[in-house]
Amino acid sequence: MTADRLPPTGAPATVAETAQPVLGAGTATTPTELASAAAGQPLVETDPEQPPLQAAVAVAALAAVRDELERNSMRRNASPAAAPAASPESKNVLLIGVDGTNLSKVLSDPANANFFTLIQESTTAPSSIVGHTTISNPSWTSILTGFWGERTGVINNIFTPWTYDNYPTVFNQLEGAHGNGIQTTAIANWDVIAAIAAAGANRADTVHYIGPESSWAASDDLVGSVTGATIAAADRDVANFVFSYFVGVDEAGHAYGGGSQEYTDALLNFDRNLGLIMQQVRDWEAVNGETWTVILVTDHGHQPQRGLGHGFQSPDETGTFVVVRGEGFGGSGPGNGLINLQYEIVDVTPTVVTLFGGTVRPGSDGTSMTELTNNVRPIDNDDALRAALQDIIGMNGYPDIATDVTLGIRTIFASVPYFLVDIVDGIVGGLKAVAGQNIFLVSFLAGAAVGPVEFIGDLGYVVTNFAAQIVARITGVTGASIFPLWPPAAPDFAPYDPDQLITMVAVCGDPSAAAATQCPASIAV
Repeated sequence: MTADRLPPTGAPATVAETAQPVLGAGTATTPTELASAAAGQPLVETDPEQPPLQAAVAVAALAAVRDELERNSMRRNASPAAAPAASPESKNVLLIGVDGTNLSKVLSDPANANFFTLIQESTTAPSSIVGHTTISNPSWTSILTGFWGERTGVINNIFTPWTYDNYPTVFNQLEGAHGNGIQTTAIANWDVIAAIAAAGANRADTVHYIGPESSWAASDDLVGSVTGATIAAADRDVANFVFSYFVGVDEAGHAYGGGSQEYTDALLNFDRNLGLIMQQVRDWEAVNGETWTVILVTDHGHQPQRGLGHGFQSPDETGTFVVVRGEGFGGSGPGNGLINLQYEIVDVTPTVVTLFGGTVRPGSDGTSMTELTNNVRPIDNDDALRAALQDIIGMNGYPDIATDVTLGIRTIFASVPYFLVDIVDGIVGGLKAVAGQNIFLVSFLAGAAVGPVEFIGDLGYVVTNFAAQIVARITGVTGASIFPLWPPAAPDFAPYDPDQLITMVAVCGDPSAAAATQCPASIAV
């Protein structure tokens, strides 16, 4: 971790303080002894390679690592293990992003069997982004660059392509370092994510944009199918990085609330897709004799009630998670799940880069998780693992009042230009649809209105974005800027083409067949 790592805007006020040694005859003097005295049955066992924590209270005490000063200290003092070079164990990485997912909801429903199976064979961090905004684009940009939104200047869900010239994405970094030696692929059903993968220098080799389909569940299913096909077609002779993004859970949260049955159903649908993807991973590993490192992450949580969904600082919104399966991260099969309280979502890109033998960008807010090795292992990898994770999640709190208010104000101002652009785009889309229907006079008038509506919308964006950027700067976003003044173009991807996808999977994924076929360098579906 670098010296200029920025802490979040504020530290949580309701998280317990880290246990300190207690002096005096006959009293426990370490966190472990305090925990042992407080609980008769151990929850975590001593492992030759893990810290000797002995009880549920010890695990709960570790949650206080989220006090940012303590957490940063642990990251600074983490074992300086050298980043593993690219090897048969780390040359294939699958990053799965599931938007707006509350880990507590996953754990409370045993039907999410595939999700929990992955947790059982991985290292899991029930992390929190308290003190940072809980808007999607800033969080995903943090995940895909290794820098918090306060640095990148991303404050809302408007795609800003220039951001990734200054803060290269994981795709940019991998392609720049390895070129033809790596195949990078992004599959996403939110156009902003697809646009990020296609932004900057040395963009992703292949970008698949999946549209809304007949429902968000169907769209997620298509993301899962394309991801599975991409894994199956992966060339073992080159390194492979695949990013698969699912928006269905977040959409259900916005439409019905994070406490709704629809949200639960969306989680189950993702769980089914996760199971299919992991089966493809295991099948590929068995055939090719290589392994995949799998990272599962979310950007924020969701409010239980129907409404804005997220954007503020409640524990339901700031709760995140990082799950890592692979060499050095558990991964030896069910029953070996570990818990780590140091991982953050901003650590994802530094981790991926180092797994492929690269180095973390100077000044990065993230740290490679290969260096954050303070893990604990629950004795019972089912009930105790669930309980320990839920207990840690339950200790998440609000930030201090000043930070809570400050970030709330930032969210409100940042959301106005985004909602304005969204509304204007909807109106313009409707006008263009009418203009294309060749209705006498009406179509002409609709077509003529497109330009003025767009101009008025752009002026509205300039005014509201100016205010939003000023507020962002005042509230701690050092990357905030009023320039460029005019709104950026919306992401634009070609519609889904099944034949093109079939060609990519069946032919371009086969080196011998691809030699006789003109395979596209980048496919947008």
